[in-house]
Amino acid sequence: MPINNNMFQKNTNTALVTETIWRKGEISRVDISRSLHLYRSTVTNIISFLLDSGVVLEGETTGSPSQGGRKPILLRINDEFGCVFGIDIQPSHYRIAILSLSGKTLYEEKGSLGDISFEEMVWSLLQKAFRTHGDRVTTPVLAICFSIPGVISGTTGEIVYSNPFKIEKFNLRNFVRSRYDFPVYVENDANCAAWWDLVKYEHHENENAIVLVADYHEDTNLFNDRIGIGLGIGVLIDGKVYHGSHFKAGEFCSVSWYKGNETQNGLPVELLKKTIDDEEAYRSWFRDTMISFVPLLVVMDFKCMILHGKPFADREKVLETIRKETPTLFDALEFAGTELIFDYENDMVGAKGAAMMFLSRIFSVPDLMGNSDIPSWDELISFANRQKRF
Repeated sequence: MPINNNMFQKNTNTALVTETIWRKGEISRVDISRSLHLYRSTVTNIISFLLDSGVVLEGETTGSPSQGGRKPILLRINDEFGCVFGIDIQPSHYRIAILSLSGKTLYEEKGSLGDISFEEMVWSLLQKAFRTHGDRVTTPVLAICFSIPGVISGTTGEIVYSNPFKIEKFNLRNFVRSRYDFPVYVENDANCAAWWDLVKYEHHENENAIVLVADYHEDTNLFNDRIGIGLGIGVLIDGKVYHGSHFKAGEFCSVSWYKGNETQNGLPVELLKKTIDDEEAYRSWFRDTMISFVPLLVVMDFKCMILHGKPFADREKVLETIRKETPTLFDALEFAGTELIFDYENDMVGAKGAAMMFLSRIFSVPDLMGNSDIPSWDELISFANRQKRF
């Protein structure tokens, strides 16, 4: 299909304006025009459309302009326009987050579902999310976004392979769409954390970063053959989440791993089982895992290395373990100029990151070739309005 240049330009300018308001929180029309180098008439027309559609709101006026005249009126994203579901599914637990259009957390929940299949987990969590939405949030649902461990095709919504769940070639998007008529997006759990970090650490925008998400496999369930600590990796290149040629970017194997091994490390299984409460076992895992990143830090020239998850929660313990077990990691960080960031604010980064993935993509310039599965603002507004009528 040939590209309609006028429509593409309109969608691009709309995306630029909405992204500027989203990232700034509050901003005037004049400042939008200046920052984007757009004609004031263009910005005025776009803002009129967004105000009429309920995407943005007018707020307080700013102080008197230095050159006199009318006080500029500030604009902000309208959180009543809609919300996004983020659902993180792990073998031993789940996390649900509902974010507003601006990215504020409206609701979050975590728990365990016990010995049920993956398919049953999905239906159960969707019922929980929609029940909560009906009781507490009520704004239109713009998208349902999943955070799943494994190799994920974000373009099709297929779980290519998930070792923790022992499933492959399962199209989660089509599965959900068979019952729910909402946009559905599926992403690897560590990549979801990377999407979250792209917004949270926006001063690293357009730079390279590596995101590590670690978690203990604590609870017994239907998939209780998981062992020790699971580690996921998200890679950011030039401010974009990198998926690789086969969607496998971020899949981790330590330097001791060998073919046919079911775990991420080549360490004895009995040792890995003890990592949650045995200090020596934890140190062995840490040494084997973190030494694997020494050459990667220098090769990729990462601006920062962000650590999420319980195994990294104790900052002083982690730093002391690096000093004793993998001092060359400090050398590599220093040589590459990589900042080490500890982020254990909460354990909702997968769920919130899944929702933030959708928000980041709608507040960005559309794909020039028209290959994006993200709706245009016209489509999103129409979808939200249909829900308001019922």
